[in-house]
Amino acid sequence: MNPWDVSINFKDFILDFSFLSLFLLMGTALRRYVPFFQKYLIPNNILAGFLGLILGPQILGYIFKDFSFADYSYVPLNSDRLGVYVYHILALTFIAMGLRKEKTSWGKGPLSTSFTGLFCFLGQAVIGLLIAFLLIYTIEPDLFPGIGMLVTMGFGMGPGLAYSMGRSWEQFGFEGGGQVGLTFAAIGYLFAFFGGIWLIQWGIKHKKTKLINSVDDITSDIRMGVYKKGEQPSAGKLPLASEAIESMAFQIAMIGFVYLLTYYTVYLLTGWMERSGLEGFVATVWSFHFIFAIIISLIVRKVMDWQNRSYVIDTGLMNRLAGASIDYLVVSSIAAISVTIVAKYWVSILTMSIFAGVYTALIIYWAVYRAFDDYPFERFIGIFGEKTGTVNSGLVLIRVTDPEFKTNAAEDLIYGGAITIFLGLPLLVIMNFPMTMFNNSLRGYIITLGIFIAYWLFLLILWRAIGFLKFKKVID
Repeated sequence: MNPWDVSINFKDFILDFSFLSLFLLMGTALRRYVPFFQKYLIPNNILAGFLGLILGPQILGYIFKDFSFADYSYVPLNSDRLGVYVYHILALTFIAMGLRKEKTSWGKGPLSTSFTGLFCFLGQAVIGLLIAFLLIYTIEPDLFPGIGMLVTMGFGMGPGLAYSMGRSWEQFGFEGGGQVGLTFAAIGYLFAFFGGIWLIQWGIKHKKTKLINSVDDITSDIRMGVYKKGEQPSAGKLPLASEAIESMAFQIAMIGFVYLLTYYTVYLLTGWMERSGLEGFVATVWSFHFIFAIIISLIVRKVMDWQNRSYVIDTGLMNRLAGASIDYLVVSSIAAISVTIVAKYWVSILTMSIFAGVYTALIIYWAVYRAFDDYPFERFIGIFGEKTGTVNSGLVLIRVTDPEFKTNAAEDLIYGGAITIFLGLPLLVIMNFPMTMFNNSLRGYIITLGIFIAYWLFLLILWRAIGFLKFKKVID
């Protein structure tokens, strides 16, 4: 079903938002007072998501024993509703990022970061498909082969896209596809932070880091996640007079305007497709709504730049809105995980996650030490955090190794990710080939696997040809 067509009672929405907010506060308290979470820098939104999953109706149900109001009964944190929130918040996040001020010069750093990210995406998909084929021909003959491609959605592209893609494949027989995508994303976060901190400790031990000598160099404010003393960072500026309109309200209105354009663009396109006999592609187009969202947001920003009106958009406030969207997206996505679906696919999910996580660390390490002469380890740890979690995960890990952001690793990670979105569009289209071009046959998945491998080799040759990748020996 198209998430735009899902009916949600407004009281359900308000109560869901309130409970998600409660879990974010509880997650903040856990990070503030529990040393274990401080040691591994686990973000509050991930703690909040697992609190919602464990305390909610999926597992313990402690907080929701009886939630009835006279003739109205609230089903707390329903997975389908949370999935709808994830779907829409994904687009809102991309719009906020697209409306920000753009980088004017890309250079080697962002491009090489982008190529490294694409290597991760393709390799994760290849590993996932190979494991899926192995399971199909051995112990799980009824396994949906596309599950192998969801690992790269969850690890490399985040919970929003993983849910959207997995849900669109449910029409082809993938039971609980959206939930499987969210599960891969949650496991990816665990790799990003537990694995990331372990890799940082390994790098310190082997003298890979250049700016810190110990994880003890991390300040207490960063560990606790609360700035208690000293000057607090600025959230942004006020480009409009508060007497006329609150600047934050204007930024939100801009996001809402772009999302309205996104909705009608996709609505008109899918309407034309239905009239043209292309009904089979309509669900796929709706699942890609976030791509239309970011393209339209970039167009709106360009028009405002051309008209010299973009001064009303503040990058700092847009960053805060994007960050808030990600917080609610993450807590919703983890709390929405279906324990029943995880139990059904646990063998394939666990096997694919382990192999994909190890591959991700190895390929990034191999690539950055051949593509970068400056601060390769700091870049390695940041890209690893992003390609198993989100760009925020990568920035958190970079801050551990580069506390004052003296290197270009953080900036290149952000803008490299923006390039990856567009260079990775063919990958998203290819992932749908087995369903749209080969009637969901196993032959279609085998051909898709071959395309992924060929695409991987093409990128390797292209990267080498433009001179950004050197096959030099890495001395440990």
